[in-house]
Amino acid sequence: MSASREKKKRFEERADGVEKRQVRAKTNKKNLKRKRIITTAAVVVIVVLLVVAVVFNSNLFYTGVAALKVGSEKYTAADVNYEYYNTYYNTYSSIANTYGDYASLLLNPETPLDEQYYAEGVTWDDYFEEYAQSQLQQMTILTNAAKAEGWSLSSEQISEIDANIESLKSAAASNGYSDYRSYLRALYGKGITENRLRELLEKSYYATYYSQYLADTWMNSYTEDELISYYDGVRDEYDAITYMAYTVVSTPDDENGIDADAALDIARTTANEIAGAHDQVAFADAVRLYAPEEEKADYADDDACLVRYASPSGISNEEWKTWLTSQDRAEGDSTIISGTDSYTVLLFLDRCGNDYKMAEIRGITIQVATDEESGEVTDATRTEAENTVSMIMEAYNADPTEENFIELANTYDEAGVEDGLYSDVVLGQLAAAEVEAYIFADDTTVGDVRSFYSDGYYYVIYPMERGEQYNLEIAKNLMANDQYDTMMENAKADNPIETLFAYRFIK
Repeated sequence: MSASREKKKRFEERADGVEKRQVRAKTNKKNLKRKRIITTAAVVVIVVLLVVAVVFNSNLFYTGVAALKVGSEKYTAADVNYEYYNTYYNTYSSIANTYGDYASLLLNPETPLDEQYYAEGVTWDDYFEEYAQSQLQQMTILTNAAKAEGWSLSSEQISEIDANIESLKSAAASNGYSDYRSYLRALYGKGITENRLRELLEKSYYATYYSQYLADTWMNSYTEDELISYYDGVRDEYDAITYMAYTVVSTPDDENGIDADAALDIARTTANEIAGAHDQVAFADAVRLYAPEEEKADYADDDACLVRYASPSGISNEEWKTWLTSQDRAEGDSTIISGTDSYTVLLFLDRCGNDYKMAEIRGITIQVATDEESGEVTDATRTEAENTVSMIMEAYNADPTEENFIELANTYDEAGVEDGLYSDVVLGQLAAAEVEAYIFADDTTVGDVRSFYSDGYYYVIYPMERGEQYNLEIAKNLMANDQYDTMMENAKADNPIETLFAYRFIK
């Protein structure tokens, strides 16, 4: 190989080496850059995750971001939580007050709410969530409508809000919370502050009192003819029905060869015998005759099967309701209604069209003590209660004024009714039929105080001026409810509920 060719080859080899080295260098630079990019990206991801974690654990998604819209008004997850848990607490408290130790059978605070059912296919969680949304929607509509009309809360109503907040502060202290905000968080979840609580309470008060204002305004606008016409259209739901009812249950007795079919035949025969009675006394006698031996004592009184002044709207059995409200029904009519394994005998006694004025009374209730050993009212315990009643009557007659009766009521009344006042009393409301008969009698006069004894209690009654006619009052309330429902349905169409991203942070 010539020297020139050798030189050229070495040059090419050197050149080739430089190029490869440059290529490798460039490749290393790219790899380094990629590593840096990857490293930077990883750092960014970590930072983002940290930011997300901080944000999610802060109050931002509870107080700083809208979770729900009602029309153009926005509410946070904290707002929804407040309504959700407030509904839960109120509902549980109502159930507990009604059912006591059995409350947990309906709503158990130890079991997740989405594992308990309010109704078929609807959990308590579903119910509270839907109710919270509905509350916020109604509060929005009514608050905006009130302010648009120039209506505002009174100083007394604002004082009620202040009292509510102070009550919560006292509860926080008594429950061992170091600060009020921690207590609110424990009750309603993240994000609820005193200021936001006050705003929500104000909306709630606007909704409550403005709707009352609307109802009062509407009810005062209806004419008597309008009310009578409306009531005539609903009287089959609201007239007061007095009747007697007794259910004969078929009881198979295998030992004596009475199978299910035979027991049903016997029950039907018994029901027919009782249905032959066409007045209250005869019906009561028949029930006492045919009731099982172990139940006879339960029917010792003639009114044991009596239902007084029942509103048909409260009768769940449609067959009962249809028969009792028939325009052909007359006093003394009886019928038998079949059940799965029973027969119920109904005796119609009376239908009242509620065209009477409601009563206003003051009353003092004195319970007769029972004997410690027998648990029964005795002559001695009744005499003791009679002496108390005599003392009350003597004190009233010495100064027969309403003011004196109020003072006596606040001193002696064992029912705990402030000033002994009972307003808008209607037939069937009071336990003692004797008291009702007196206060609704046409010849009863204001201030004519009398005492009555019924079933272990003495009642001292001060009659007052009668109130509004009851059927017209029923019509007023129903018409106002209809008007309110129509207004709200129209307003809801203009103020739809919309859930937003932050809604997933409720509860």
